[in-house]
Amino acid sequence: MPTECVQAIVTGYTDYRDNDRMLTLFCAQRGRIDCKARNCRKPTAPLLACAQPFVFGEFELFTHSERTTVNGCELRESFYPLREDVDRFMIASVATQLCNAVIEHDAPDEALFSLLYHTLSFLAYSESDPKDLLFAFLLHYLDHAGYRPSLTRCAVCRRDIRADVVLYYSVEAGGAVCAACPHGGKPVSKLALEAMRRILLLSDEELVRVKLPESLQKELFPILRSSCAKMLGENDRAIALLDQIQS
Repeated sequence: MPTECVQAIVTGYTDYRDNDRMLTLFCAQRGRIDCKARNCRKPTAPLLACAQPFVFGEFELFTHSERTTVNGCELRESFYPLREDVDRFMIASVATQLCNAVIEHDAPDEALFSLLYHTLSFLAYSESDPKDLLFAFLLHYLDHAGYRPSLTRCAVCRRDIRADVVLYYSVEAGGAVCAACPHGGKPVSKLALEAMRRILLLSDEELVRVKLPESLQKELFPILRSSCAKMLGENDRAIALLDQIQS
């Protein structure tokens, strides 16, 4: 009857029976862990504070007959300010849902864990515009998932397009497209392409530096939203949350 301790972030939950909760944990070394927190919804429950979305802690897990239960948890960070701001809460929810869509059981993913941890930290404790942090997260998330956009070369003919005046962005083609190639995309500014390029050069610790004018936010949002929808499907829960943020 093995017991183990893991550091993880709560990326989702479902209430179960009267007082239990099924948790989805994201562990850098273990990937996705689905487990049950018994009696955690009682007002005096020891696990009450740990069975909340976005919580980062050291969880003591007990596994028997392929079922995992939370025995205890040492809370490391609750990111509590996220619960006091609707916009930041929704963007944090998008980030955790997107992670849930790609993390796998017993599949280590320290890079994505670091991206999520830093994004939640900046959303909770920095004064950055939450939408700037959303765009930074989405770009790095897509890059991590193998959808890094082509920004300096045409996604179709691979020609250097940095000197081109007229450019388009095609999600289907995978990035910027020159005017000479078929694309089915929409016009995109060189400023938007340069912003994406620079954001992708930042480390997780530097994402808080992203500051975009409102015009660029409006230009980037449909590009990143459509890129995520192409990867996950239009019916994914994270896409619905993105649409709520846009509206």
